[in-house]
Amino acid sequence: MQSFIDTLEKEIEQCWEKIYEGSFWRHLRTHGLDRELYICMMTQIYGYTKYNSQSQALAATKVTSERLQLLRFCLEHAFEEAGHDLMVLNDLENIGVDRETIRNARMLPTTKAFVAYLFHISTEYDATARLGYSFWAEGSYSYIEELTNAMRQDLNLPNKYMTFFMAHSEIDKKHLDDVTKVLSDWCINPQQQQDTIEVLKNTLHLTGSILDEVYEQYIENRRMHNLLQTA
Repeated sequence: MQSFIDTLEKEIEQCWEKIYEGSFWRHLRTHGLDRELYICMMTQIYGYTKYNSQSQALAATKVTSERLQLLRFCLEHAFEEAGHDLMVLNDLENIGVDRETIRNARMLPTTKAFVAYLFHISTEYDATARLGYSFWAEGSYSYIEELTNAMRQDLNLPNKYMTFFMAHSEIDKKHLDDVTKVLSDWCINPQQQQDTIEVLKNTLHLTGSILDEVYEQYIENRRMHNLLQTA
């Protein structure tokens, strides 16, 4: 089973390398992070995070008490994920962004696709498949260190204004151990493992696409602002 976990970790590394080649990350490394790009990004994070609990709970409906550990994980993890979207709203409110503006913001197509995909796998696949998303998400903080550093350095955000990333990271240290154990105990046949890898790769690909579409939205917003300024 350790070889399967090692395979997942290698897939995660390869997926993040592709994300780093995208327009969002190239901009981050070249120009840093400004307030407008940060707000665009956090708005989309809010857009998919508010459904994480629901899609995780939905996956539990395919599990009976014959797999009690997996059933408990799905339900407990769904409960623990509840409210993480409110952390995003709080962080944005702390820098002067109205909560209702974010709640009413239009989600980008890739954000909608991400949410729809999670609901799809929760209804059509075995519950172990969604663990592919959970596994990389709970252990992602080393991969986004450049981003959180930019939040501190470029935007001068203290940790108390970064609760989604900071408090979330503390929570996820335990979650990652839980996910790894459940994977080891219940993701045991070739089909389950193949589906888990598929979900891991697809959700990471969609995450990278969300970031790149956020960057495109940011550039378009700047273009429109400049046009209005010169009109």
